[in-house]
Amino acid sequence: MITIVGAGPAGSYLGHLLARRGKNVTILEEHSQIGSPVQCTGIVTHSIERFFRLKREVIAKRLDKVIVVSKNNRMTANVDEIVMWRDKFDMFVGEMARDAGAKILLNHQFTGFDGKNMIIAKDKKNNKTKKIKTDIIIGADGPYSAVAKAAGMGSNSRNYIGMQAKVKLKMDTTAFETHFGSDFPDFFGWAVPESEEVARIGIGCFKNARHYFYKFLEKRAGSRNTLCWESGLIPLYHPKRLIQKDNVYLIGDAAAQVKATTGGGIIPSLKAAHTLCDCIANNKSYSKEFKRHSGMELLLHLKIRNMLNRFSDKDYDGLLSLMDQEKVRRTLKKYDRDTPIPLMASLLIKEPRFLLFSKIIFARKQNSPITQIRRSALI
Repeated sequence: MITIVGAGPAGSYLGHLLARRGKNVTILEEHSQIGSPVQCTGIVTHSIERFFRLKREVIAKRLDKVIVVSKNNRMTANVDEIVMWRDKFDMFVGEMARDAGAKILLNHQFTGFDGKNMIIAKDKKNNKTKKIKTDIIIGADGPYSAVAKAAGMGSNSRNYIGMQAKVKLKMDTTAFETHFGSDFPDFFGWAVPESEEVARIGIGCFKNARHYFYKFLEKRAGSRNTLCWESGLIPLYHPKRLIQKDNVYLIGDAAAQVKATTGGGIIPSLKAAHTLCDCIANNKSYSKEFKRHSGMELLLHLKIRNMLNRFSDKDYDGLLSLMDQEKVRRTLKKYDRDTPIPLMASLLIKEPRFLLFSKIIFARKQNSPITQIRRSALI
């Protein structure tokens, strides 16, 4: 018996994979409906189609351009992105789990352990407590994982505060925006079209998120056009995060399996689901296999994020100047952010001056190599 706590994409997809292998799987979901509340922008790269074909009703928009904006610069690149209805996507993956034979218990909240092979859950519909015997338990229950806490797998990860609003705003419905600089400290802002009339405007911050969010919202859309509000935590990947302890495993946001550059966790969690399924089926070490299959990619995202956090507005302006070259734009079209190792290798081959950005960690701001780039003639 395998019990998964959380019927988000990570938990449901893992349940689907395990059930297909003939495992007895039960998924506990504390809410009355899968996919609620919505806490994600729902934009993913086309790499998601390596895992499954999305139903048409799950897709809100397909986007072929990204507009990257800094304080005094901007550039446009061709991409292949999908904007999903996040609640419908979660329900879609939940249906995959059910169709494969997994059992999903809605309104069931994990509350703790009673010994190694017994968990306690509260049936919120009738306010009764249940004891469920299980051989393996998997926490797929988000950044503040109750499973991790109960198992003594304390988190050493930090979380961004993500704030987003749906607003009445006409945008180019083939493009989304990302905004960088001092108005978006330690992360970035975004504007993503949902339809011809509605867009998703958001920002992530470690602190003072409300201040920076309202400032961006007013500038980009005007707060009077707000239709609804959404918020949530975005975990920052930590390479030493404990993801396995005895018969307890963590996956997805509970394991901080999130790209530090973008905050995207859907595709990393789908990759991790394949790794964990194989480890359970073949009695392998999940910690070791995850590091081998996904750890290097997420670590690269983290190193890039640590570098970007030291950028000034002028540094971002200089970065966009280098990116706004045809040879670079072709590379950005060929590789997406879910394949960071070949993407970075190709970018450095096409434009070696990107290497200068790594030196910003050690350079004094007034002598920043990025500032020197801006003074030179760019091809």
